[in-house]
Amino acid sequence: MTTSEVTLDDISLDLKPVASSNMHETIQARLMSFIRERQMAAGDRLPSQAVLTQALGISLATLREAMRALEALGIIEARAGSGWYVRDFSFDAVAKGLAYSFELNRRSFADLLEIRIRLEASYLPGVVPKLVAGDLEALEQSVCEMEGLAGCGQEFDAPDRAFHMRLFSGKVQNLFFAEVLELFWTLYPLLSVPPERVHREVLLADARRHRLILEAVQGGNVEVAVQRLLDSLQGAMRRTSELEKPGHS
Repeated sequence: MTTSEVTLDDISLDLKPVASSNMHETIQARLMSFIRERQMAAGDRLPSQAVLTQALGISLATLREAMRALEALGIIEARAGSGWYVRDFSFDAVAKGLAYSFELNRRSFADLLEIRIRLEASYLPGVVPKLVAGDLEALEQSVCEMEGLAGCGQEFDAPDRAFHMRLFSGKVQNLFFAEVLELFWTLYPLLSVPPERVHREVLLADARRHRLILEAVQGGNVEVAVQRLLDSLQGAMRRTSELEKPGHS
């Protein structure tokens, strides 16, 4: 749909002037309702700020503050010299808020990890038959990187993430599953046990578990692959649980 030619007359019935009480929350709610009712999609342009301020009966400064709040939530985005647009769905804004929240409540992060474990284990049986040679080569490369770093006593979050994302990328037709994985990997380096607290033997064992997952996947043994995936992810759960013990910060 095209919104660049929307005038005040077109939207005056959709956006009533805002009362002073709870103004910013009311403005945000009305803008979101406007987007929903107009069935606007990602990339659609909102009416100009001049039109919106007139329709809502508010100042430009007040409107901009409300729009910046919606931008922080990942709902709309500003494009220089062009205006405000509906943004494509993303967990980026959610991740920023959760990172702070999870720092205060580590148990919540463990709960997120549990969701991830259950999702990956449930989707893996349908994923294994879809893997092609390029996928297996990329998984092998990630495991080799993990083994090399672990052998040096170094953390390997980057190849670990690459392994799991490649395992499921494009194989599961569920937007929210992909976003949950992205959310987890955004938070995990911030909230897992600091690398200096992880012994080399622990890193080597974790890398070995990924090697075993890969071998089961290469052999097409779905049941074994799922069990080995669970073993590996439970290891991440144990590392996260260490943060809940007294003395960890």
